[in-house]
Amino acid sequence: MSINVNIDKSMGDFYLKTKFNADIGITAIFGPSGAGKSTLVNLIAGLMKPNNGYIKIFDELIFDSEQKINIPVNKRGIGFVFQDARLFPHMNVEANLKYSHRFGRRGQLRSFSEIVEVLNLEGILNRLPGNLSGGEKQRVAMGRALLSNPKILILDEPLAGLDEGLKAEVIPYLEFLRDNFNLPILYISHSQSEVARLSDKIVVLEKGRILEHGKTLQILSSFSVAKKLGLRDLSSFVEAIVRNHATDGITELDFAGSKLFLPTINTPLGRKVRLRILAKDITLAINKPQKISALNILKGEVVEIILGNGPGAVVGIKVGNHKLITRITQRSLNVMDLKLGKTCFAFLKSVSVASSDIIV
Repeated sequence: MSINVNIDKSMGDFYLKTKFNADIGITAIFGPSGAGKSTLVNLIAGLMKPNNGYIKIFDELIFDSEQKINIPVNKRGIGFVFQDARLFPHMNVEANLKYSHRFGRRGQLRSFSEIVEVLNLEGILNRLPGNLSGGEKQRVAMGRALLSNPKILILDEPLAGLDEGLKAEVIPYLEFLRDNFNLPILYISHSQSEVARLSDKIVVLEKGRILEHGKTLQILSSFSVAKKLGLRDLSSFVEAIVRNHATDGITELDFAGSKLFLPTINTPLGRKVRLRILAKDITLAINKPQKISALNILKGEVVEIILGNGPGAVVGIKVGNHKLITRITQRSLNVMDLKLGKTCFAFLKSVSVASSDIIV
C-alpha cells in the first residue's frame, strides 16, 4: 500500500484514533462535520502532530512516535489542496504555479506546460487570484500541488465552497488526475454523490473513529453506515455500463448481467456510470411480475434482513456483485416468507432514478 496510517490524537474532549491503508487512485475520507476528516489529513500532512503511532508513505516513515521520527511538512512530499485554494493574492496565476514548481520536491518534476494544458489554465496565467472564479481557483490550486512533484495528494473538500455549476466544471479535472497521474489521492468530503463518482475506496469516520473501510459503492450501500451517520435517504449505489440509446427516449444499461432501463443519459456507449437508487423506490416480488409498467425487473438473492423497532424491515438483495437495499413492512416479509438465500425479484420504474442520481 502507498499510504499506511496508524495514529491517535487527543484534542480536549475529541479523540481521533485511525488505522487504514490507501493506494494509487482516490480514497475518500468521508463523514459528517466534526467526524475528524480534516484533523486526520492535517496529521498526515504534518500540520499537526499525532500523540502516538506511525505514518508511512511508500514505505518511508514520515512519523513514528517510538522512533522519534517527525519529518517536516515541506519534506513529506505531500501536495495539499484546501477548500479555499489559499493562493498568494499578490501573485498572478503563473507566478503561483511557478513558485510551487521552484520549491517542490526534487526529482522528475512535471513540466509546467503539461500541467497548464491538462488543467486548462492557458487563458488565466496573467490574472490575479482575486479575479478568478471559485472553479478556476481550485484548478490553479490543483496545478500548484501537482507541480510540487508530490508523492501523494490530499484534497480537503475542494468542492465545498462551489455552487453546482462550478462543481460540474471542476469534477472532470479531478477525474483526469485520478485516471492519469498514478498518484495516491486522499479526498475529503461529506457528499455521497462526490465520493460515489470519484473514489473506489472509502474510509468512513464518525467521532474520530473509523466506522467502515472498503469499496466505496459497498460501504455507501450499507444500512449500518447510513443508520449510524443519520443519512436521510437509505440508498443503493451501483455501477452499470451504457449499452444503447433507443429512439423512444430510453437508455439501456448492462447492470450485473441484467438490463436496466432509464430515461436517456447523455453518455457515450460503453461508458460506466454509477447510480443511486433509493430504497423506497424498490419493490419486491417472489415471482417475476408480468405485464406491469415497471421496465426494470432484477432477479436476486436475499442476503440481508434487518428488523426495525417498528413495523418496518430493511432487506438487502444481491444482484451480481451489487447489493440493492429496500424497505418493506415486517408483515410483507412474513407474507412473502422472505429468508436469507431465497430468490426474489426487485423492480423499479425507469423514472424512479432521478437525473441527479446518475453519477456520470
